[in-house]
Amino acid sequence: MNKSNNNPPPKNEVFKPNTNMPAGMMERMQADAGKGLSTKAEDNIVPIITVLQPLSPQLQRSSTKYISSAMAGDIMMKNAANPIIKGESGIIFQPCYFMKEWVEWVPRTSGGGFVARHEQCPEDVKEIKDPQNPNKIRYLRPNGNEVIETRYHSGYVHMGERRLPYVIPFASTGHTVSRSWMFTMNSKRLQNGREAPSYASLFRLVTRERSNPSGTWYVFDPIDMGWVTTMEDYDLGAKLHDAFARGEKAVEQPEDDGATTAGIDENSRM
Repeated sequence: MNKSNNNPPPKNEVFKPNTNMPAGMMERMQADAGKGLSTKAEDNIVPIITVLQPLSPQLQRSSTKYISSAMAGDIMMKNAANPIIKGESGIIFQPCYFMKEWVEWVPRTSGGGFVARHEQCPEDVKEIKDPQNPNKIRYLRPNGNEVIETRYHSGYVHMGERRLPYVIPFASTGHTVSRSWMFTMNSKRLQNGREAPSYASLFRLVTRERSNPSGTWYVFDPIDMGWVTTMEDYDLGAKLHDAFARGEKAVEQPEDDGATTAGIDENSRM
């Protein structure tokens, strides 16, 4: 009996890519650069990061999205292997691109759901005071749909050696955080006195609790961590900025997760 046939297969074998190329293969690859790939925005969707709120479905045991380890104030990175990050620990984020859109929704009383994105506020909207919150203005179209101004910060989450592209949306009360963050970025200057590009900087995004008579919610609190430390990260940020600017990247379609509390919309429609 050949005992060699009984040898068990190697455990924890890690695939290592072959780096030994035939002569001339690199030249062929360079000549074929980009073939088989798509630069269309609809084929390059960037996922969204959200802050979990007290009524987020990830915290509701009856929801199919329930996550037992999640808590209000945690950060959720969609599509990540470990999607829940504790808010007090936060994430390291390299902001690369900024844009604003007006997102149209079917009212929850009519079933809810995402309708469309608009570069500008539709001309047919009417400004109506929210009866539950007199300080809040709602923008409604004649068809009854609501339009919400949303600010998007796109960039890379730094996780060890990995750089993961994500988008952070800010709506309603989140505008205050977004504007303050943008003020900080605009205040950073180069040696020649000009504004630094956003992707030259790193921020730790932790979460903080906020409350008013309408309820309690959680927001991001960006902490300036200084400049990126490698040319690779700087170039990576510049490329992501340019890809969004050329329309080669698109934000993931938002979901109405039902997390809105009374009069509070912070990160509630993602």
